[in-house]
Amino acid sequence: MLEVYCDSSYHENEDSYIGCTVLRNNRQIHQSTTMVQNRFGNNLNCELEALDFAVTLANIFSENEKEIIIYNDSTEAVKFFQAKREEIEKEFLGSRVNFEYIPREKVNQVIADSLSKKFPIFFMNIPTFKVESFSRQEDILSDIARNGRSVFYLEKDEELSTKKKICYRLVIRTMENTLSNDLLYIVKKGGLGTQVKVGEEIRKNLSDPIVISVLKSKGIRLEDSYFLLTDDTWGLRCTDNQAYSILPYSVPHRIICDEVDRSPQNLFRRAECFK
Repeated sequence: MLEVYCDSSYHENEDSYIGCTVLRNNRQIHQSTTMVQNRFGNNLNCELEALDFAVTLANIFSENEKEIIIYNDSTEAVKFFQAKREEIEKEFLGSRVNFEYIPREKVNQVIADSLSKKFPIFFMNIPTFKVESFSRQEDILSDIARNGRSVFYLEKDEELSTKKKICYRLVIRTMENTLSNDLLYIVKKGGLGTQVKVGEEIRKNLSDPIVISVLKSKGIRLEDSYFLLTDDTWGLRCTDNQAYSILPYSVPHRIICDEVDRSPQNLFRRAECFK
């Protein structure tokens, strides 16, 4: 059996990317990240392009398997290709081709999702940390709600960003208040590991004794804090539930996210129930 897992990352004002991994009889035989120029207009069209590319890969790697399954985490895109299944099967010699929806958190789809986050950065010698789903762990929501933990996350500042550079705003808040939102980090668009580079700059900044002193004066504690992965920092997500952090490695902290609604509003709305 041949399986192709595909995903895409749509960027409205930038190039978009397709990530794919191919398995034959449960053994991975291919990984790829493909840049596609910004011509889609929306996320659905980008997912359709990913599925179309997956069909091409299936054609390349097929050895007349009886069954070929192509996976994607967009129900709409999968339905579109299911309707074209019989027509697509004509490209393959006797193989049965199916298109199936798969949740993003499934292991091989996680790989495809990570591969779609611009060009791979897995070779970088940077530690990664476990990502925890706060929607599934009440202890995280309770800790944030009752113990005044600091939550760190990045927001893309549209007004200060340009065609060539992205400006990220570091937001630090607790359940009750926003403690800081005036730290800005600007990075050049494109290239290898853009968000990883931002993370490295922030880690250095948060290791500076002067900066630490200023943050403490605002009631911010780095220890036992949380780094929230949002849509603006999903490029820091790796495979196998791992991610790069923006906080210094020596500081005890946890990386959290929600697989569906990655917004800070969702986190604090859920935590509100545990006050």
